[in-house]
Order: sequence, then structure tokens, then C-alpha cells
Amino acid sequence: MPPPASPGYQSAPYTHAAQGPHVNPYGQAPAPSPTVVSAQTPTDPLEQRVLDLLYPYRDECFKEDDGMTVARERAALILCENIAFLIRHNQSSYGKRIDTNDVSIISRNWQGMKQFGGSAGLGVFVNGNGFTHTVLRITVSSGENAIDRFMIQVDSVLQTFFPEV
Repeated sequence: MPPPASPGYQSAPYTHAAQGPHVNPYGQAPAPSPTVVSAQTPTDPLEQRVLDLLYPYRDECFKEDDGMTVARERAALILCENIAFLIRHNQSSYGKRIDTNDVSIISRNWQGMKQFGGSAGLGVFVNGNGFTHTVLRITVSSGENAIDRFMIQVDSVLQTFFPEV
């Protein structure tokens, strides 16, 4: 039996930028429209995992003046593709096939930096057989953008794949 309709339920069709009308699993009328229209998302689970993990560190996602731009979204998507490449490239050293749950992004002093200034550390790590492997590690200072800092680090690592660029 389907759950009762919630107060404020709208019957207008839900349309996502990349999907058609949505019917919820209970067979009810379409869900209410979202307040935020999401941009293109990666189709591969590893890239999606990295994008999801980066979300709390993307300042543009939390600006009231809608700091999200096509260029910022594209930069985040490209960064996710490149980080996923680095994870796959080093897969043999991890001792197992990497699953999306093996990938983590952690921070040190992020909240302190946001409140009081200074700097914070961010890292992308992969859990292998009994070990945690570092994929990337960056330092972000107050006022800097974490995606930009990650992109600089990734660009440096990828230089060996593009020596002529």
C-alpha cells in the first residue's frame, strides 16, 4: 500500500535536466519539482563517488548568490575524471580491485580554516588490502578554492602523461 501523500505535495511533473518525467516507486503522481536543477553528472560510479565526496568542499555550492557556473561545474567534473584515472592507473599497487566504497576524501582543520582562517589539508585516499594509499594531498589556505588546488595538484601528476604540453 502506498504511503499517504505528504502535506504540500504538488502534482506538477518533475523534470530533471537529464531525465524525463519521474514516477515514484509507489506509483503515485510525479514528485514535486526540485529547487535546484542539477547539472550533468558522471555516468561511471567511481567518478560519481569522487564528485559526491568533493561536494562539502565546493564553496560555489554553498553561496547564496548561486555561485555555480558552467565553468565551475565543468572543472569539478574534469577533476573527478582525472582523479578516477589516477586511482585506476595505480590499481595494481592497491592489491585489489577498487570499489567506490574504497575511496575517501578527508580533511584536517577544514572547519577551523573556514571559521578562523589559516589553512586546511585535504586528501583523496584509497583503501587497499590492509593499507590506505594516498592518491592526492593538498593544502588549502583561507580564501582559496579546494577544486582549484586539487586541479593544480592533478595537473602536476598528469604531466608525465603529457610531456609535450
